[in-house]
Amino acid sequence: MGVLNAVLLSLIAGLSTTLGGGIVALIGELRMRTYDTLLGFAAGVMTAVATFGLIQEALERGTVLVVLLGVAVGAAALFGFDRGLPHEHEHLRFACTSPLDYRRGLMLFAAMTLHNVPEGLAVGTSYAAQPSLGTLLAVAIALHNIPEGIAVAGPFRACGMPPRQYIAWATVSGLTEPIAALVGAIAVTYVEALLPFSLAFAGGAMLYVVSDELIPESHSHGYEHQATFGFVLGFLLLLGLSRLLV
Repeated sequence: MGVLNAVLLSLIAGLSTTLGGGIVALIGELRMRTYDTLLGFAAGVMTAVATFGLIQEALERGTVLVVLLGVAVGAAALFGFDRGLPHEHEHLRFACTSPLDYRRGLMLFAAMTLHNVPEGLAVGTSYAAQPSLGTLLAVAIALHNIPEGIAVAGPFRACGMPPRQYIAWATVSGLTEPIAALVGAIAVTYVEALLPFSLAFAGGAMLYVVSDELIPESHSHGYEHQATFGFVLGFLLLLGLSRLLV
């Protein structure tokens, strides 16, 4: 039952990318100020849940050495995947008014799909450790996935893709999460000794995404202050929720 709940929570969180795609369909391209603020908010949410949630729980269940190793391996794994994954797929074709926007959409889709794998693993492993922590993490990831869905759908809309298609692309990018959650929940359920390392691994992977992707992107359009305010708001929100739910 715990594994099923973890997968369902991760599915709900993953499908928040659909909401992001729907926002693009309803209101078109977001103002860059708003987009950067949302990215900063997502970065604050991810930082809080990685540190006060995943890594703290790992420290309570394992040794400092295991946690340090898990965080390092998690960050290193994301670095390796990020460098090794082919982010462009030239064999795909679409009658598009802007091929550059289409290629950018494909790159963002590949990146977001990749980054959703550790998020799903995090929900699965954290729910196995403490259901309230898994629930909190799923809420955090759902908030984070809305701007991700916007990021995927935006370039596809700009190149002339119909709404139902770019919403589908945004949706698919989030579906790796429940699959990864299933793997993570089953693994730590049957091999409990993996739990501290798995929690730390997920925390390290999240910190990598925040530092390598979310913060640089949110600070690259001239709205650094708005992104920082969003970061602090997201961090405070998740810190408050962690006191209520965990």
